[in-house]
Amino acid sequence: MAEVGTGRYQPSSRVGRFGPRSLAARLLTVLLVPMIGMQVFAFREVQTHRRAAAAAAKVSAQVEMLQQAGQIVVPLYIEFTGTDGVSQAAEQGIKRDALSAITNIDYLGLVHNARIDLDKGLDELVARWPNQLLANGTTLGAEMADIRAELEEVRADFDAEAIDVKVADKVFERLIALLNEVNTKSREVFDTSASTNELVRLGNETGQLLDALGYATQELHLFAETGIANGDTSKVVSALQAAGALDGSLLQLRNMLSPARRPALDAVTDSVSFKEVNASLPAWATSMERVEITGVPVIEDGDTVRAIVSLLTSSFARLDILQQYAANFLEEEVQIANGVQTRASNARHDAIIVMIASIAISLVLLGLLLLSILRPLRRLVRQSRQVGDGDLALAPMKPTGPTDIRVVMRTFNEMVTTLRAYDAQVRRLALGETQIDRTLPGPLGDTLRQSVSHLAAVTSRLHASEAAANLQARTDALTGLANRTAALEQLARLSMQARLDHASSAVVFLDLDGFKSVNDTQGHAEGDRILGEIGGRLRAACPDKLVARIGGDEFIVLVDNVTDQDEVLQLAHHLIDIVSAPCSGSSGQLFTISASAGVAMVDGAREPLDSIAQADSAVYHAKESGRGRVEVYNERLAREIEDRADMALTMRQALLSDQFSLKLQPIIDIATKEPVGAEALLRWNRPGIGEVGPAEFIPIAERTGVILDIDAWVLEHAVDILKDWQHDRLTAGLRVAVNISGRHIIDGTLSPLLRTLCDRAGVNPAMLDLEITETHLVADVARASAVVDDLRRQGVKVAIDDFGTGYSSMGYLHQLTVDTLKIDRVFVAGMCDNTLDRTIVELLLRLGDSLGLKVVAEGVDSEQKLNELAALGCPWAQGFYIARPMPIGDATIWLRQQVTLASLL
Repeated sequence: MAEVGTGRYQPSSRVGRFGPRSLAARLLTVLLVPMIGMQVFAFREVQTHRRAAAAAAKVSAQVEMLQQAGQIVVPLYIEFTGTDGVSQAAEQGIKRDALSAITNIDYLGLVHNARIDLDKGLDELVARWPNQLLANGTTLGAEMADIRAELEEVRADFDAEAIDVKVADKVFERLIALLNEVNTKSREVFDTSASTNELVRLGNETGQLLDALGYATQELHLFAETGIANGDTSKVVSALQAAGALDGSLLQLRNMLSPARRPALDAVTDSVSFKEVNASLPAWATSMERVEITGVPVIEDGDTVRAIVSLLTSSFARLDILQQYAANFLEEEVQIANGVQTRASNARHDAIIVMIASIAISLVLLGLLLLSILRPLRRLVRQSRQVGDGDLALAPMKPTGPTDIRVVMRTFNEMVTTLRAYDAQVRRLALGETQIDRTLPGPLGDTLRQSVSHLAAVTSRLHASEAAANLQARTDALTGLANRTAALEQLARLSMQARLDHASSAVVFLDLDGFKSVNDTQGHAEGDRILGEIGGRLRAACPDKLVARIGGDEFIVLVDNVTDQDEVLQLAHHLIDIVSAPCSGSSGQLFTISASAGVAMVDGAREPLDSIAQADSAVYHAKESGRGRVEVYNERLAREIEDRADMALTMRQALLSDQFSLKLQPIIDIATKEPVGAEALLRWNRPGIGEVGPAEFIPIAERTGVILDIDAWVLEHAVDILKDWQHDRLTAGLRVAVNISGRHIIDGTLSPLLRTLCDRAGVNPAMLDLEITETHLVADVARASAVVDDLRRQGVKVAIDDFGTGYSSMGYLHQLTVDTLKIDRVFVAGMCDNTLDRTIVELLLRLGDSLGLKVVAEGVDSEQKLNELAALGCPWAQGFYIARPMPIGDATIWLRQQVTLASLL
């Protein structure tokens, strides 16, 4: 330090400068960062509202276009249906006057009025959007001109009674396709412009209304075609499906609407025409089935003609009401979009005003704050630099500025006074004056004096603590054995010795079998006591070797100077016998815990962690091979692990590249032959190999943990299937069954995963069946029971698959609460030829009935087996005789057809 009063201090040239590290600069930064952040936030708000306004304007224009297009739909389908019906009737020899007289429907008048409305709508659409680009590159005006030229030719031929039905259908279908393209383009605009919740809801509502109009017009056309086709079953089924789709679409639209808008839709669906259509459908369907069976022409069957006339009349009226509702609905949607645009524009204007005002206020406050702080801070900085340079000959500063800065300046003055006195004390000590001045002023003086006095004592205690910590860091607190750190250090020394002296060593890795059940059933305190006892046994058995606990129930023994691998194997077997001796519990009960061992030789070519990993891999293989065994890590095991890892990696890549797919195998009610659902079966379309069955890759997925990702993928797609099915009344009641790995049950992530998937998709969990193979429950049936109970509380149904083939089927029924038993195909296959198999099936059915469980028979591949199961009272069945596994789309069609046929029986 400089001498007091010498005045040798030379002011630094940097004092008072404004630099990046100065207090002024940092204070400015602290003040400016929030201000800038607020401006960024305000700017983003402005941009957000600008985009929202632009999106709302775009949506509004598109809804207006849909509104215009919607006025075309009804007259288009009326003219299409009338022209097609009259023309096809003429091909069957029915004159127009006769057709009108029989049906009491003025088809020519309908066609004439529809032409007028259609032409008017087309003119307005083209006049409003003539330059709208279409997918084929032409404009709406050009495409419409071409279509209308063809339409006029068809109309002329119709008026001359010389029309070609196929040519007319193509023209109308071309016009329908054009309107569908407008609808599709509008949906794309809604999807890309959905920047607010209101616009998202508007797009969804408009799209749902368009779907409803499409189903209504399709239904009307199919009603007319079915009569002309003399009751074609396929057209009847299609018409019924369209009717169901219309009802479902209107119901979904109602759920989307706000409570204030629902009464208008309810008034439409409760109208007379809607009720008349619903009332006429059964009689019409029955009549269509009768005329197809009898072969009598529709025109000659009076009841059928009346059913068709009643249905068509009410359908025309219903379509007219629906079009009026659509026009009003779309007008409301336009007003909503315009309202969103107006609010977004106003919000943008307000955000700009707030941004400008905040900038002005922030700058004023910043100036005032800097003015009151910087001047006293400069003086404080100058004197601080002098002290830093060793000059304590400073005159006391007069405290000025804000209160906090005044406190700092007073404290600084006191600190300089204390340092002067301390400097004088140190100089006296340096001159040999041992008398310590105990009058250092202030708290700082007390601190400095005490720090010197305690320095030696603290140093001594530090060395002692360091030695104790070093010992503790290498010892396992529970067993008193060496821990992982000490084991790695010793293994590193053995590796070095192997490299220098070519002296082989070995790692014996011991992993307890089934120890987790002790913790789960007796508690961790009891488990810790048993681990301590086992650790003591190992230490006593290997007094001259390092024994370490490196994990929860994992131990290693390091063997040096190994001359023969057999002696290591003999030691490993001996250690397994030691561990397997019964352990006494705290309450006197006995626990028998086995162990598996893995051996890896240490030759100095690998890192310590690699040697432990090899021994770990060997013990894992020993557990897979039956437990209580010893396995040596060698080239064969290394190749097997590498192959397994390669297939696991390939499976993970397959999940990312959509190589997996699902097939559905239907499950039916044996008594009614009606489908109750389907089982989802996983397939792997492996490049270069083809379709791979689950029997080949599921075991490896189980061992490597990939099964958790595969299960999650299957569950997500199964929930998507249920989501699609619930919108169709024919499939809304069908279930989907999914096979789940026992490892996923024990893992504990299954329940939250299912809850998330079902909530996100809006799917009822009660429509999902989880099938668990009973052989997978052996590992931890207590954990499995808790997870199964949680799943069932969510509503998920749980089934035991392959029932009767596992270790203790009746025991699982006692410990698990399930809903369904699936009889393994092994018993079903021999039930018609083998009395024992038939008896087993009958006993399983009685067991399920007595416990109130559903029973499903798997592997039904013949009519004889299905009849035998029916005679035994089996509720449900699946198998190749009923239906083979099919792609999802094909299976959905099959299920719809079977549900429809079952409802007609």
